[in-house]
This record gives sequence, C-alpha cells and structure tokens, in this order.
Amino acid sequence: MDRRCGGAVWLLPALVLGLAVACKTSTSPSPTTGLTGIVLRGPVTPVCRVDVPCDAPFSAGFSVQQNSVRVAAFRSDTDGRFKVLLAPGTYRVIPDADAPIIMPTAQVKNVTVGDAVGLTEVILQFDTGIR
Repeated sequence: MDRRCGGAVWLLPALVLGLAVACKTSTSPSPTTGLTGIVLRGPVTPVCRVDVPCDAPFSAGFSVQQNSVRVAAFRSDTDGRFKVLLAPGTYRVIPDADAPIIMPTAQVKNVTVGDAVGLTEVILQFDTGIR
C-alpha cells in the first residue's frame, strides 16, 4: 500500500457526510412563502390632478437582503408586478442602480414575509424626485 494516499481514504466518506448535513441545514427559500405585489413610482408629473393617477407601475431589478446578505433578486414586469419566494422573516428590498427613480439604492423598503403558507402581498412605492 502506498503510504502517501492511504491516510486520505477515510476523508472521502467524511467529506460526503459533511456535504449531506450542510445541504439538509441550508436556509433555502420555502417554496410556499414569499412576496408578491406591485412596485409604483411617483409622482410621474410635476402637478398631480385628482382624476389622473400620480403614481405609475415600473419595471426594474431589485435585490433582497436579510441581515445585510443578499438572499434573492427579482425583476418587476412592465405592469410593476413581481413575485419572489422567501422564507418567513424580515427583509430589505433595494432597487438596482438603474431603476427609473431618484437615488434608487437609497430607497430601501423593509418588508416582512409572514409565517403562514402563501405569499405576502405588498405595494412598494418609490420616489421619482419630480416636484
């Protein structure tokens, strides 16, 4: 038996067992909870009128953070609608730098995903800076 490799044989089963335990304890998103809703930006005109909406849906990319760690990302569609699967907990939703709003990465929204099975509905409103 070659002494250079003989001691490493027991490492393979230990490594496989360690990976299996790590995979079972991961905090991956639950497939039954998360956020759904719409993103709005406004005002979209310098003067808002009673009979005309002052906010409008928009399409953009967003990051989702928990404890300052990015855990997910999503993109709203042209109607502003989105869905992202997340485990129950509190998160920060941050628009990507190219979102069509003023200082996008500074407009952080705090959201909470409920413990109940299903998606938590939210409306996320962002400022365009138009005045």
